[in-house]
Amino acid sequence: MSDPNPEKRSVSTDALATLGTIIGEGEKRDAIHLAVEPTVAAEKLYPGQDVGVDGTRANPVGIVDPFLKSPVMPGDRFWLVVYPRQINSLRHVWTHPAFPDEVLLPSRVYTKSESENYLRNFAADADVPSFEAMIAAASGEDVSKLPRHAHLSVEIDSEALTFIGTTASGEIPPEFWDHLEVYTGKRITKRPTYFSCSC
Repeated sequence: MSDPNPEKRSVSTDALATLGTIIGEGEKRDAIHLAVEPTVAAEKLYPGQDVGVDGTRANPVGIVDPFLKSPVMPGDRFWLVVYPRQINSLRHVWTHPAFPDEVLLPSRVYTKSESENYLRNFAADADVPSFEAMIAAASGEDVSKLPRHAHLSVEIDSEALTFIGTTASGEIPPEFWDHLEVYTGKRITKRPTYFSCSC
């Protein structure tokens, strides 16, 4: 018996494979899935504009909902449409390297200046080597590349951010990580609850 639908599509759709490119004459009508993420705008954004997970134009991972009819203002919630062919899996739930498995938006949106002030005050009161070392360590950067901290290394897991080679201690409240994301423009997936040391 012949196939009643000779143009049956594979699981990976043709349109998704070529979305964002100029297509040829052989492409057929198709339907696609795109990953979307509820996001809070940190600045004025326009439909279709490249945008990052922090609601700014820095480090874009997708675009502002292109079907909106007006700009998105700071503090507005909107759909971030993730670039095609970037997510790791797609079912009813999706994963992407820039997003934690479950994104919890902060209860309010901070400006970069507010977050920098919070973090500088936090570092001044905390038992950490310096503001620069704290920021680098918490955002997953190599602390030993900092001029005054070449002797340091860091280990980080879900419970502790450990400085090796100096003293460090104290709790890390959840809002620290919200401010760090705003200040650095990075999505932070590991959010330990205290500083420790091995010195």
